[in-house]
Amino acid sequence: MNMFKFIIILNFILLFSYNSLAQSFNKTIAMHGSTDRDAEARDTKVNINAPINKILKLAKIGTFNSLNPYIIKGIAPPGIKGLVIESLMTWSPDEPFSLYPGIAEAIRTPKDRKWVEFKIYDEAKFSDGKSINSEDIIFSWKTLKKYGRPHTRSYYSMVKKVEEIDDKKVKFYFLDKSNFEMPLIIGLMPVLHSKYWGDKDFTKTTLEPFISSGPYKISNIDTGRSITFIKNENWWKKDNEDSLGRYNFKKIRYDFYRDQNVALEAFLSGEFDINIENDSVRWENSYHQNSENKIIKKTFLKKSPSGMEAIILNTRRQLFQDRNVRKAVAILFPYEFINKVVNHGLLKQTYGPWDNSELSARKSPSDIANILLSKYKDNISRDALEQIENLPINERETIRESISLLKASGWEIINQKMTNIKSGKPLSFEIITNKNKMEKMLLIWKDKLKKIGVNLNIRIIDSSQFQNRIQTFDFDAIIFQYYMSLSPGNEQSIYWGSWAADQIGSRNYAGIKHKAIDDIIQKITNAKNRKNLIEYTRILDRILRSGKWFIPLFHDPLHRIAYQENIRIPKEIPLYGFNPWTAWEK
Repeated sequence: MNMFKFIIILNFILLFSYNSLAQSFNKTIAMHGSTDRDAEARDTKVNINAPINKILKLAKIGTFNSLNPYIIKGIAPPGIKGLVIESLMTWSPDEPFSLYPGIAEAIRTPKDRKWVEFKIYDEAKFSDGKSINSEDIIFSWKTLKKYGRPHTRSYYSMVKKVEEIDDKKVKFYFLDKSNFEMPLIIGLMPVLHSKYWGDKDFTKTTLEPFISSGPYKISNIDTGRSITFIKNENWWKKDNEDSLGRYNFKKIRYDFYRDQNVALEAFLSGEFDINIENDSVRWENSYHQNSENKIIKKTFLKKSPSGMEAIILNTRRQLFQDRNVRKAVAILFPYEFINKVVNHGLLKQTYGPWDNSELSARKSPSDIANILLSKYKDNISRDALEQIENLPINERETIRESISLLKASGWEIINQKMTNIKSGKPLSFEIITNKNKMEKMLLIWKDKLKKIGVNLNIRIIDSSQFQNRIQTFDFDAIIFQYYMSLSPGNEQSIYWGSWAADQIGSRNYAGIKHKAIDDIIQKITNAKNRKNLIEYTRILDRILRSGKWFIPLFHDPLHRIAYQENIRIPKEIPLYGFNPWTAWEK
């Protein structure tokens, strides 16, 4: 065999192998590498022998006025996603970013991920008995692309074409500007009943229970107060491996409370079954035993990123367009004092969104960080390459630095008020929150700001008002919590991307518009391996810290779960935390 002929045969073999791999359907897919298991169950942290009980009673702070969680208008209750509406594939709570079978039993995509194809279970059907087919998948994509939330419209617009292979197979082709994560993003798409929604206005809020395919149906609604889901006894997937140990009650009811303290009193009186506590001080001091209801308390060490609960400064406001002003008010936040007095030393100071993980920025910038950021000449990118020093705060030094920063930007203390020299206006801003527990912390910060003549107004509003205000960016500053996974992706552009800054309903609450951030997010979403993903995320962390758009607060190193003595929960919980739907009654 001559060399020319050998090369032709070798190329044919390699091409055949590549295409065969691309054309093989798999049950699961991971963002990088492979999934933990080649199985139908999304995780194993459940009791597959759990009995089916009568009712699980849960609670939610806030209210609701719509059942559609996929549009900007209205506030939807928990449970619609997951209990009522299913997605093409199911996200695993126990892996960085992996998908397991949902409505689709299998997925296939080539190595370059320029398209993705799903194979729908033959048994898949809606609660009215209608079989789920490719028409429903394509209808869902078109509807959410046109009418969904901003991030959904952005994601689904990266699809160039959708092809109905047959009644149970559908294929999505992506634009060249798409990214490596898109097959998984499409895999998480909720599936809507095309016949039910076909003649309805999807953009309007609704309180009409709709037809869907999940393990539960909507049973009773008391608008803003409670919602009850009833088990669909004819659910098409009830005997599937993934359903075992996951939906252990005939009914699940959520009651809504306006105040966390009122909700806690209701829990201690036995009004609902499980309380996932997010206040460490309340956990330590307020869980007294009721003579009629004994409470079990358990903690689990968090193994996922801290996320970031932070004071967010709105750069759409002229005041906070100046980085010096943002930094000046930020460095006066007394972390150590607040953690001691308010948090009883139970929390950890948060420095960035990925604390408690390998994704968090390191002390010194890497060679790659230096190469990527050195081409940007702005102060934020330049300062992002400095050493990160998480040192204790010296109050006298920070006051001097704060005054110096403001002076450099045209502010001076006149008659004990920090005043803009040109306009004569005092430096004053308002922070809004829907959490009463934040007031004590904010009052301490207000006192520190007053020392340099800065006035802080604190306003606590209800959840409905808060939601409306943040969706339209109608605030100077807010307290908001970003949750982070071990596999950052397209959601980062919703949080910090320039395009999202002007998109009503996006989560770029700070109004960030920064070229380096946009470029790094693109690298994150196109990272072909985990090593690169970690590197780019650490760089993004550095820039976010440098921009001073946020004042990160604190995070709890523990999951804190309390439940009534008749309730049981799994001995282990998944990587991303406990889901109360996996509980059961003894």
